[in-house]
Amino acid sequence: MGWFILAELFSFLISLVHLGRLSGSEKDLEILLLRQQISILLRNHDQPVHTTRFEKLTLAVIASRLKELTHRSARQMEEFIQLFQPETVLDWHRELVRRKWTFPHKARSGRPRLTKEIEDLIVRMAKENPRWGYGKIQGDLLKLNYTISESAVRDVLKRHHLQPALTRNGSESWHQFMAHYKEQILAVISSLWICCG
Repeated sequence: MGWFILAELFSFLISLVHLGRLSGSEKDLEILLLRQQISILLRNHDQPVHTTRFEKLTLAVIASRLKELTHRSARQMEEFIQLFQPETVLDWHRELVRRKWTFPHKARSGRPRLTKEIEDLIVRMAKENPRWGYGKIQGDLLKLNYTISESAVRDVLKRHHLQPALTRNGSESWHQFMAHYKEQILAVISSLWICCG
């Protein structure tokens, strides 16, 4: 009986020396880990131990952080993790990390891709109005409540192999110029004829 008490006293002294060497954060993590296990035991009192997902997650995160700080092996973690096998708790953490990286991630940031409807509208505007540049098309789209940049308009037209406004329909010929302004030219000539004639 005396040897048993002496052995327990010696074990207690070694634990005190060990605790003296731990940093404040390591001690805090140990306390958290032990508290979590006690709360699981108290909740399951008189029944087999069943843990919730949240309890597993909490134990796993604390144990992993403590293992990382103290550089202990799973076997050495038995001192702190007594309700479960330390390897089991560390497996929970590995599973947690694995799931984190397999969750669907949000789409990359940046401008959303234009819908087919808007692309078709841009192409239609450019074809029906060969003199309209990127800015004019963008302005008219803004009037229709489509907020699109000039560069987006340019990219759509490039994808559909449409040239910029000045070259889309070729340079304007003298014949096209005269056809476009013939009424104005005739009005000027007729007014000059009346005045001077």
